[in-house]
Amino acid sequence: MEKFQLLSKVLTYASKPDKTNTLPELLVSGSQNVLIDDRNIVRTREGYTIYGAAGSGSTPVESEYDWQTSLNTVLNLRSYDDELEVYVGTVESIVFDSWEKVADGWTAVDFSFAPWWSSLEVMDLLFFVNGADQIQEWSGGLTTYASATSNTITKQGTDTWAAKRFLTNGTTKIRIKDTGGTWREFTYTGGEATTTLTGVTPDPTGYTFAAGALVMQSVRTNDNEPADAAVNDFIWVEKNQVWIGSNTRNHIYVSKDTDFTDYSFSTPRVPGEGALLVLNNVGRGFLPLQGRMLITGGRDDWYHTEFAQLEIGTTLTETLKVIKLETGPGMAAQSQDLISGLLYIGFDKILHRIIGISDNNKLETEDLSDPIKPDFDAVDFTNGHIKIHRNRTYITCPNDSTMFISEVRRNENGTFTRFWQPPQILPIRRFAIISDLIYGHSSGFNETYRLFNGTNDNENPIAFNATYSYRNYGNKEALKVFDKWITEGYIRGNTKIIQQLRYDFQGATQTLEKEIDGSDSSILFELITGMTPLGSTPLGLLEESTQQPKFRQISDFIPQDFFEIQVVYYSSAVDDQWWIISQGGNIRISPNKPTFLSK
Repeated sequence: MEKFQLLSKVLTYASKPDKTNTLPELLVSGSQNVLIDDRNIVRTREGYTIYGAAGSGSTPVESEYDWQTSLNTVLNLRSYDDELEVYVGTVESIVFDSWEKVADGWTAVDFSFAPWWSSLEVMDLLFFVNGADQIQEWSGGLTTYASATSNTITKQGTDTWAAKRFLTNGTTKIRIKDTGGTWREFTYTGGEATTTLTGVTPDPTGYTFAAGALVMQSVRTNDNEPADAAVNDFIWVEKNQVWIGSNTRNHIYVSKDTDFTDYSFSTPRVPGEGALLVLNNVGRGFLPLQGRMLITGGRDDWYHTEFAQLEIGTTLTETLKVIKLETGPGMAAQSQDLISGLLYIGFDKILHRIIGISDNNKLETEDLSDPIKPDFDAVDFTNGHIKIHRNRTYITCPNDSTMFISEVRRNENGTFTRFWQPPQILPIRRFAIISDLIYGHSSGFNETYRLFNGTNDNENPIAFNATYSYRNYGNKEALKVFDKWITEGYIRGNTKIIQQLRYDFQGATQTLEKEIDGSDSSILFELITGMTPLGSTPLGLLEESTQQPKFRQISDFIPQDFFEIQVVYYSSAVDDQWWIISQGGNIRISPNKPTFLSK
């Protein structure tokens, strides 16, 4: 009986170690569009499918926000070209399932978003900024049209307008889509506590609206906030105070906790008042940490705020200072979009995890991207995005159509391991969480995709490649030889995998290929429908999720001496699917000696 030396698990992807001098259980550079699943099996990734209508133009999605509202609803927003859209599912029992325009006409749509609690409206409002001296405000109100008179509009359903998140204070407007698809805007002055708005202007009967037409709260613009000629590039809300920063100025504005338009403060300062902080450099983003606000700026800088309360006479006062932290070159986050949780991408092209701040005000971080440093060094993170979802951190580099995945997995002993998946080639600029699934907004079109869904990339083929590290079988000096290589896995019937063997570094001795054909019944092991013996499958026992037949193929090769060997599996046809469980050859020491190396 021949003995095969099998590799039966893969631990991670790594591109930094020398691929000829590392663990055999690694995928290395060259790998793409494959994943290491929960069983440590290499498999082709799923594809992506379009969510909503296909794009109408070649403009990328520049920003997004998944708004978990105070009513426990989720509104998914995206922006491109000159407009902001929201995905509308079912409203008042009417199914839309489409991206609908919230507003348009902006010269820049790289919005930064943050929700803020309004005690006046008794709900949260969504604020967003885009480099102007304005704070845009939206309530998220959505309903459907029932009827109108010359100065009233009645909604469908029994909930009041206010219950559907329509504003009750200040200048209030709604938009309704007419039968021709054009949005018409109206001001109202009352009726929010009922199903009929009053004081409506202009006369809505001058337009044609179908029953069930979509109605949306208009965006309200707060001009000259926080100050005239301010440049508002990124925004955050902490303790109900609005924090606003600029990518071109050193000022950080902080609002009063009860009024987002009030940035004034007393001397001495009273808790909850506004503030003006001045950095040593332009701002990049915010990150709250243990009651402090961390602020990143320039290319190197991080700061933290320090609040201190004291009583002066009978008056409680507060000091707010910004303290520069000790950091290294390039340690600033590249943008607010490349910060998520305690993780961020710096100008040094490192995925940092913030551990804390030392007693001597040094920012302490951990380098999580070191195992794939060559990959990070090679890409451009401009307009990139980072999103944490479940046990994965997703990072996109839209200029390179590359996505990285850092995953945390719980081991059998209860410990946790962080590892990298191979790079994924995907045209994604922004991520979204929709119905607790990961989605991607396109880097080239006004389109959104459900990721890891289906067997192709929006009907296009996927180029899969699983490149393993070189194996020398524990003996670098001796020549090895084999004549058979077994591969075990699962395969879809339409799939043809190419198995490539590179004898010595980069195939210096030779490179050979064999085909594994998913339609070859002689290598397949599958249950034929209708042939399961009655009662042979216990109740509650489920099959593995692959739903594809298992295969075993032993490929024959003419014996050829080698020092080390690398195996690659790849395919690139539409709807390919395969899993590699184990693989290896009947390796043995060659009777030949490498005397040619002696000099």
